Amino acid sequence: MLKYYKNVVKYNEAVRYGVGIITGWKSTDMILGSLSQDVKNKIVTCGNLYTKNGINYIIANLFLNPQITELIVLEDSSLQNEMAEGITALLEFLNTNELTFESKFQFTEENLTRFTKYFKNHIRVVKRQELEEQLKQIDIPEKDWCQITEIKENPLELQHQIPSEKVGFTVRANTAYEAWNRALKLIHTYGYLKPSDYDENQLELINLSIIVRNEDLANPSMAGVIDITREELEEYEKNILSKAKPDGVKYTYGSRYRDQNGKDQFQYMVDTLKDKPFSRRAVATLWVPAIDIEEDEVPCLDLYQAIIEGDYLHLLTYIRANDVYNGWPRNIYGILKIQEELCRCLGYQKGYVNTIAGSAHVYGRNFDDLEKTFKEKVVSFCEEDERGYFTVTVENNEIQVTFYSITGQELRRFTGTNAIELRNKCTLYISNIDHAFYLGQELMKAELALQNQLFYVQDQSLDLKLKQKKLSNSLKFND
Repeated sequence: MLKYYKNVVKYNEAVRYGVGIITGWKSTDMILGSLSQDVKNKIVTCGNLYTKNGINYIIANLFLNPQITELIVLEDSSLQNEMAEGITALLEFLNTNELTFESKFQFTEENLTRFTKYFKNHIRVVKRQELEEQLKQIDIPEKDWCQITEIKENPLELQHQIPSEKVGFTVRANTAYEAWNRALKLIHTYGYLKPSDYDENQLELINLSIIVRNEDLANPSMAGVIDITREELEEYEKNILSKAKPDGVKYTYGSRYRDQNGKDQFQYMVDTLKDKPFSRRAVATLWVPAIDIEEDEVPCLDLYQAIIEGDYLHLLTYIRANDVYNGWPRNIYGILKIQEELCRCLGYQKGYVNTIAGSAHVYGRNFDDLEKTFKEKVVSFCEEDERGYFTVTVENNEIQVTFYSITGQELRRFTGTNAIELRNKCTLYISNIDHAFYLGQELMKAELALQNQLFYVQDQSLDLKLKQKKLSNSLKFND
């Protein structure tokens, strides 16, 4: 039996010696369903390979299941770059014996060499339509290809996770790269360690909103990060707006969006907002209950909603399960492209994009990446508060706090004699923690100045020797 991904990789324990099929992104059910029973009797296992990180688990499972003596990789040139990455990396590894992925297991160099030496001569790349004939012709050695009985995982010590608000986290940033780093820092610090549907541990936050305010699609900030290329992002943007569906794939986000039972949901959103810009019904759903409640392979990205406010179109996206490390950096560019196209069709400016993840997670394969990243990098959450700013003065034996919009319009005025009293009045008008820290600091200084008759100036240190009355007289004399 497979040790890794046993819940999602098809396995036939009745086959003593046989073939392992690697389908890439193609549906394993569709592949197996197209084969005759005779050739199915030659197949031990059939599973996907989405990214190069999955090669770790393929190697481990093949060591622990030496009765899988032949490999077949399904070829599909129609798949986009991201989808082809895993297959390409596997074939390169078999030819070069060079690891281009982080090794999760304690593979010795000798064992890896033995693995590549054997399987590069026992693997074939096959087109889907030729799979039946290739399986008929294949000769299967009835001898274990190795004698390894145990695979050890590389030890990983996660920092102690600390308590949090459990549900409802928010990240705001101008660019996708800034937002991604802040989201990962939250998951690294507060993520709950638990299993996943894929037999792999995850660190998870429940209900994470990642808001991107001003990403430039022409100059993607994620290009060059974690092997993401600009060309890959452009291809992803194109596919998320296309109804085309590659052979062997049950669905794509684009096909669910642009051709849902013959309905183009993008056009529906355009028509709805063109008719009623105030409408709350510009919603598209990619989750189809009639299909998805019966399937193993279901969409992670499930819903778009466009809302217009003034001259700006904002796009909200619900993602039921979001791999923030690998998936979100691709997802966000497709979502931003949808927003751009909606704005182009409707004549509005681009507002914010908010991805709302029910489960925002990082898989075990990337825990080590998180540990290394945040051991070396400090991620700042400090930024301008979009709700506005405060001025603080001490006048007429009281503290006066005035709240302004970011454009300088006075919105509220509060007075009091101590920091706590004014804190309670001002908290509603603060949206980020660093602004709250700043205002608390200034209110406490103002209270000390009031109590001790010191001269207070916002953003300046208190001079404990300079009394307000003396300074006032000095200023009057100079006038």
